[in-house]
Amino acid sequence: MDWTTFTISILGSSVIAALVTAVVNGLMNHRTQIQAIKESGLYAKRADILDEMMKRMERLDRIMGELVSPFRYCQSKVSETKRRNDTWKAFDYFFEYYKRNRHYLPEQLSNDIERLCREYKEMCISFSYSADSQGGKPNYLKWQELIKKHSNDFSKKKELIAGEFRKIIGVK
Repeated sequence: MDWTTFTISILGSSVIAALVTAVVNGLMNHRTQIQAIKESGLYAKRADILDEMMKRMERLDRIMGELVSPFRYCQSKVSETKRRNDTWKAFDYFFEYYKRNRHYLPEQLSNDIERLCREYKEMCISFSYSADSQGGKPNYLKWQELIKKHSNDFSKKKELIAGEFRKIIGVK
């Protein structure tokens, strides 16, 4: 009788322990799944933001290149004003998106983009008021300096930022 009672109590305890373990593991597994779903959603959102930011940065860079390009399709004052306005709109389009979404970026990358934005803005102002002020004679030395800065410095910085974007989303 003692052995029977002892065996039943051990088996009963084992069954209860197994049930408790299964319930706890199930709850933990469920929480882990929920966390994974949240993280994958955040990862997907972050990837979408980086993709859109890169598109906007490419657009800004292309339009900025057109602004400082010595090869112009039309020399009219109206088209020149439109080109400058398009450049400012492209800058605002990129910068506003960056400001709204910078919290998805690592701090160093965010600082690099902020610095690049400042340099784009300075370049646009410098071009508009120093290199090719409307109604005045163009400053060709300043213009050449801005062309080199755009084609060399900005291209390198843009590629570094694009490389950081690729690292974040796991593309090498």
